[in-house]
Amino acid sequence: MTENREEKKFVIKYVFGNVPLYDKEVVYGNEEKHFGIFWKLRHSWEDSDYETSDYYQLEFRKAEDVVGSEWSMEIEVDSMLNVNLEAEFHVTIKKMTGFEIPKQLPKLRIFDDDVAKKFSDVCLLAGNQKFYVSKLFVASHSVYFESLFLGNFSEFQKSEIELKDVDPNDFQNFLELINGETFVNDDTVEGLLHLADFFDSKAVFRRCEAFMMNKSEKSLKSKFELAIKYRLEPLKKKCISGMKNKEDVKSVLPEDPFQINQDVWAELFNKAFSFN
Repeated sequence: MTENREEKKFVIKYVFGNVPLYDKEVVYGNEEKHFGIFWKLRHSWEDSDYETSDYYQLEFRKAEDVVGSEWSMEIEVDSMLNVNLEAEFHVTIKKMTGFEIPKQLPKLRIFDDDVAKKFSDVCLLAGNQKFYVSKLFVASHSVYFESLFLGNFSEFQKSEIELKDVDPNDFQNFLELINGETFVNDDTVEGLLHLADFFDSKAVFRRCEAFMMNKSEKSLKSKFELAIKYRLEPLKKKCISGMKNKEDVKSVLPEDPFQINQDVWAELFNKAFSFN
């Protein structure tokens, strides 16, 4: 059985600001992927003999692209909660047993060598990695960078800018994609969609959606979840139209009913009803 004892750390947080006092509904934060595992925060109220208390929990599940059926982890968690109901969990994975995280693909383009430095005018720092790029080029593929570099922000004058909460491997894939060096695949699509949303990149969204609709081997549930999370309407319609029975409809239903809106619930109900 594969075992990895290298410590891995990340932070996950969510604002539960709209949770009604003493509401019995369970509320989930957004799901995030770290080290081949999907993580999310959960809020609930629980009654005891003397009082009603609120609880915040960290839940996780294995990603589809992680190998292994029997697996376990040892983790340490430090949590914080402020008056705005913002839960923040600092997670340290002490040991991972029973599965292997897919290895990072070889880099098709180097963004920190002498050539990259020569033709760049800014260094973007993601994690502990530096990426030397052209401001105008990345701005042409991202509303975020367009505003950052061509708007009235002080960052325009800086030679190095830190990108907080951006995974360096995902950013490498993002830059390779907009430079035409690589194609979307099942291992990279979720990270690319996350950054397409974060950086507001329509071009990356289009490439990811085209891949998900035509080439991806991900499950119907995974495709549907990504379509809902990133508002990919054509992909959502294809998922629903491709459902062949009620079991397919049930397979995409989320644990938290509030993760999808009423219009989507109506579409799923109509699809299930069509099999009667």
